[in-house]
Amino acid sequence: MSSFRYWGVEIWVVSVVSLIALLIGVFTSTTFEILFALISIYLVWHVRQIVRLKHWLTESRDLYPPDSLGIWSDIFHSIYLLQRRNRKSRKRLTSILSEFRASTAALPDGAIVLGEMSEIIWFNKSAENLLALNSKKDIGQRISNLIRNPRFVEYLDNGDYSLPIELTSPIDEHIKLSLRLTSYNNNQRLLMVRNVTRLYQLEKVRQDFVANVSHELRTPLTVINGYVEIMSDSKEHLPAFFERPIEQMGQQIHRMRSLVDDLLTLSKLDSGNEPIRNTPIKPHVMLKRITEEAVALSDGQHSISFECHSETAILGNEKELHSAFSNLIFNAVRYTPSGGRITIFWEQQAKGLRMAVEDTGPGIDPMHIPRLTERFYRVDDGRDRAVGGTGLGLAIVKHVLERHGSKLQVTSEVGKGSCFYCYFKPVK
Repeated sequence: MSSFRYWGVEIWVVSVVSLIALLIGVFTSTTFEILFALISIYLVWHVRQIVRLKHWLTESRDLYPPDSLGIWSDIFHSIYLLQRRNRKSRKRLTSILSEFRASTAALPDGAIVLGEMSEIIWFNKSAENLLALNSKKDIGQRISNLIRNPRFVEYLDNGDYSLPIELTSPIDEHIKLSLRLTSYNNNQRLLMVRNVTRLYQLEKVRQDFVANVSHELRTPLTVINGYVEIMSDSKEHLPAFFERPIEQMGQQIHRMRSLVDDLLTLSKLDSGNEPIRNTPIKPHVMLKRITEEAVALSDGQHSISFECHSETAILGNEKELHSAFSNLIFNAVRYTPSGGRITIFWEQQAKGLRMAVEDTGPGIDPMHIPRLTERFYRVDDGRDRAVGGTGLGLAIVKHVLERHGSKLQVTSEVGKGSCFYCYFKPVK
């Protein structure tokens, strides 16, 4: 029966009883007394139903509602249906939560739910094992009180979670962990912890291999280069057809030595053993010097200018920044056709101090831009080899900038040129 019909019955019963009471009152001259008694009985009955409802909701363990009449029958029944729906919803949510906990418990990666103040709300078994967490003591604790590594604290406060960070395990220095935060739902965050020790070991093997091979190549290249120089100096004593092979050997030896030097530089940057040396550096002085070197490299083929709009210093490693800036500027000289224009900028902007290299070269197709900093990636293999590039220059730039809290950004239009730029924080 619908609620409207229950209300209709209630109104009909009250109306009929009131009419009968009025008729009796008219004949007995006690209309007021009868109406008062009738209203009192009606109110008492409603109060009794309210008391029964409260008892059922707060004290009774009976799932089914008390029997009643009229509108109260509808109220009891509606509350019962609502409770039954709530029980089904709770049961379904409990089942989902149990499945979620079971699945996360089976994950090899640690999962930690953090609240608005970075307090631990929940974590799975893997997180407990990887970080030595204790569910009885650590729930409610701020995660920075348990993982005290300064890099993690900075990562937590920084708000940029686009990349994970790698740290040594707080319980075992031989274990490497990758930690990544994801924000969701009203300032809550999910911290995923992964054991990357094996990947770290494989990467270390690769780094050691590259470094060792590069070191080993230096000696034979030096010897070969020495003999080629001797032969080049004695060309007048050799047959004429040796001149071209000697010249090509010299070019290839120079290219190989550049490749070895770049590989060694990358190995040092990869290892993380090289300190950043946060000393004050004046980039405008460095860029002016590199611009002069670029003019010499161009040999009059390009119009090269340096626009300095700030003399503010930054903190960093001068040798590394010189390598990064010179790679960007010399690349512009190598890839810009003769007659082109190259402009180097150092200026203050809203985002910070900006270093930029703008050229009027052939430009880069947008599909290649995301992969430019990959090692040995070439946009045009034939053109890159023709200018003597190693394919490692922009990879070095990327690593250097990351170590200085910046990143390489590229804008380009095919046929019109490119602009490579990055931002730095000034010394306060």
